[in-house]
Amino acid sequence: MNIKILIILIILIGLGIGGFFIFKKEFPSEEKETPLGEEIPPSAEKAEELNLNWQEDAGTRVSDGSVPYVYKLKDGRYRLYYCGAGGILSAVSPDGLTFQKESGVRIAMVFQSGNQESIVCDPTIVELPDGKIRMYYKGSNGSGGPGEALHKIFSAISPDGLDFQKEGLRIDSENTGDGGWASVPEAIRLSDGRIRIYYVSGDFAAGGGIMSAISNDGLNFQKETGARVKGLLLVISLDPRLSPYLPRGIYSYLSQDGLNFENRKVILQKDGAYDPTIIKIDSESYRIYYGEDIGGQLGQPNVVTKSLIGRLK
Repeated sequence: MNIKILIILIILIGLGIGGFFIFKKEFPSEEKETPLGEEIPPSAEKAEELNLNWQEDAGTRVSDGSVPYVYKLKDGRYRLYYCGAGGILSAVSPDGLTFQKESGVRIAMVFQSGNQESIVCDPTIVELPDGKIRMYYKGSNGSGGPGEALHKIFSAISPDGLDFQKEGLRIDSENTGDGGWASVPEAIRLSDGRIRIYYVSGDFAAGGGIMSAISNDGLNFQKETGARVKGLLLVISLDPRLSPYLPRGIYSYLSQDGLNFENRKVILQKDGAYDPTIIKIDSESYRIYYGEDIGGQLGQPNVVTKSLIGRLK
């Protein structure tokens, strides 16, 4: 059967911490099952179906944090996981625009210098067959870019999406060929039950881009060959003179198999914006949430979460 799978890869070029632009998010949408192991050539017709007109939403979604991940609850509300004081937090909304912060911390950072979870951020979740929620997230032993800190990917499990129990290390970037940098994860559950994590890699073969790892059980991951998106659009010197042809913003790529991405399109070009996450609202529209530094001064960030809506043309 020649059934296609469509995955949208959202890439962001934005201002990072420690002299790097290292932000990306992907949103998967498995509309039909793909036979295991079958690679499907790109479909121009399918890509045309997602030709969206994007417009920024007014106001701010979350005022005390950023690096969001959005998840639609079974009751129709939207839960936004994001990075804030103390670790990974959450807020809930009936309409996807007005969010109420939920009490407590979903994933707490470890207040110990040099601990691999002294900074936790970049949440992404998958819903398991038993109804539990597994969150994958970045743990770092300090601030700064590649060569200045180690970034690794961890997981935690929850019965309700609020109370999480840490499960430990999933991708050890020091032992997977990622050069101590496996960061900004995005996880999807494939139609065959396997879990794929996309992440920004320090692997030389990725050239500062995105690689992926696959797992049968969601706990033990095998790195996949090659880069999903390769090149310096993801790791760029802070000095704008070194990257004059790469405007900051959010971009999209399309894939039919989750491994080969193409058809780059501009979603939003905006200074200070970073780390998008996308969700399908209905058959005609999608919404992207993203972080933005509204402080306006280097070294004095004031980060919030904003959004934009895309409607089919």
